[in-house]
Amino acid sequence: MDLRLLRYFMALAEELHFGRAATRLHICQPPLSQQIRLLEEELGTPLFERSHHRVELTAAGKVLKQQAPLVFEQLNRALDLTRQTGRGQLGELEIGMISSVMVGVLPRALNRFRERYPEVTWRLHEMTPAAQLTALKEKRIDTCVFRVGTDDPDLRNELLIYEPIRAVLPIGHPLAARATLAPADLALEPFVALELKQSRFADFLYQCCIKAGFTPQICQQVIEVQTLLSLVRAGFGVALLPASIEQLAPAGVVFRNLTPALPQVPLYATYRADDSSPVLKLFLDTLRELVVEEGQTQRIDPDTRNHGGGM
Repeated sequence: MDLRLLRYFMALAEELHFGRAATRLHICQPPLSQQIRLLEEELGTPLFERSHHRVELTAAGKVLKQQAPLVFEQLNRALDLTRQTGRGQLGELEIGMISSVMVGVLPRALNRFRERYPEVTWRLHEMTPAAQLTALKEKRIDTCVFRVGTDDPDLRNELLIYEPIRAVLPIGHPLAARATLAPADLALEPFVALELKQSRFADFLYQCCIKAGFTPQICQQVIEVQTLLSLVRAGFGVALLPASIEQLAPAGVVFRNLTPALPQVPLYATYRADDSSPVLKLFLDTLRELVVEEGQTQRIDPDTRNHGGGM
């Protein structure tokens, strides 16, 4: 049905006068009469009783007068939702992550995004970096956050922040009494590390040790950073982690600066290069905004630029 006919009907139903209704609609009276007849023919029932002196609604006309505003209300709602979706203010966003990135800029961005766009439904999917990349390429998630980027022409890595690497020790360790350590101070220590086969970031840390002049003596490999911290606290070894992870550290674990410093590690938002989703754009804009506010984006150390994977 042509919605214009309903608008003509509503004007006449409210005015109950063809002349006044035509004036209100900015048309002549004969075309209005013709359009009302077309509507009645389409519905198969009279909507008005006409005489030389008055126009009145039939029983069917009274029902349509009650129901037609609901049609316009739903249409306006549909148009408004369409506009919101086009602006990214309505929709869904699937975000891949691993627990260690839920400190710093990401949780703050999620909180601001939720406040600004309450009609967007977003979900976090905790999975290994390799699983995140697979899900991203299969379009099961829209973006993910990695400690380092990935070398894939179909994906785009956008730098968020970068941060220093710290030594992680149990509080009772002799080296924990010092405020600053040299990487070589860890050369003879047993290491607890992230699983080298699961995280290219773990390999990045391993190579940092090699460049610092020693091969880390890894005694335990784990997948989750919380497990790593628990093993360090229990005295199974020392570790290397980004400075922000100190926010997750349990009592009994300390973080110490390294001098000379190891290469700093970036944090990237990774997404499909051809993804034009308005919702994704708003989320990335929120991340960028926070990074600028906090003044965290700086030039990447060349040694970290080409490492793929993530933590």
